[in-house]
Amino acid sequence: MKLWLEKIHLDLKVNWKLSRNQTTFKENYIVHLENKEGIFRSEIAPNIRYGETPEKIQLQFDQWLKQTDIEKIKSEKELTIALDKTNLFHSLRFGLESAFLSAFAKHEGEDLGEFLKLPRPVPVETSFSMPIMPINEIADYLAAIKRFSSLKIKVDAETAVGMLSEIKKHTSVKLRVDANEGWKDLDTFMKFQETLKGMNIELIEQPFPSSMQAEYKELKKHTPYKILADESIEDVGNFADLASQFHAVNIKLMKTGSLIKARDFILEAKRHDMTAMMGCMIETSIGISYGMLFGGMVEYVDLDGFLLVKDEPYKLVNESNGILSL
Repeated sequence: MKLWLEKIHLDLKVNWKLSRNQTTFKENYIVHLENKEGIFRSEIAPNIRYGETPEKIQLQFDQWLKQTDIEKIKSEKELTIALDKTNLFHSLRFGLESAFLSAFAKHEGEDLGEFLKLPRPVPVETSFSMPIMPINEIADYLAAIKRFSSLKIKVDAETAVGMLSEIKKHTSVKLRVDANEGWKDLDTFMKFQETLKGMNIELIEQPFPSSMQAEYKELKKHTPYKILADESIEDVGNFADLASQFHAVNIKLMKTGSLIKARDFILEAKRHDMTAMMGCMIETSIGISYGMLFGGMVEYVDLDGFLLVKDEPYKLVNESNGILSL
């Protein structure tokens, strides 16, 4: 058995600007696991929000591989033990787990969804993302993505009102407002949401830092909008507490670090009367193809990360009129 990482440079179609950072490219890794039955690939998309960098990912991988006898990993249980013995970055853990699970599924003669006991993958409607951008660029950006029935709008406290007011002039599709923890106090956000009247707001995602739990509990009592958790849920989820703060959760494989945990989180969210989104980082279609496995379990899909990449190299997911299919 062989296991290695391939670093890839991904130029983006736009300047990807969020409330906390911006970039025109992404550096990810492709995981390659080779055994007698074939080569199985997955992806690692580091996120600086969680202290992940390509350099740290490579270092952690090298250390884990040095201390792990991968030939002895023959089952899901053995895999979990091997991954949990080290505090791996979530994206690295996901990349390793998903490659091994793909190999296990092949050995059992099943596809990965069957192996994980997931509903059969179905074509799904995804939102398309708009980064924070100058007002005068919005009309042209929207004109190029008219085929999508919902948009995820990246905002910050300074530019949100202007961006959304301009967007309203050009489209009436559903809007998912993604603040990436951009607001720092409840009163300012409450004033902001008053400006949203008359807009087709479907969701508002993570307006405050994840540490502001009291503010989230208060907001949920008084907002007319559905509030979605993103940064507030990673690889651990206290759903009783999350349900007191949010109406929905955004599950991302690079945050949970695990296909198994993502499945369990979605089921747990439903037990607490919460809806779920399957989201992503900026990834190639290798990473997105794993997210597609959960399309039959969630109410919302935001798997457009590969559509933001120039010349996406793997072509494992198709998009037509805003619908994704494998």
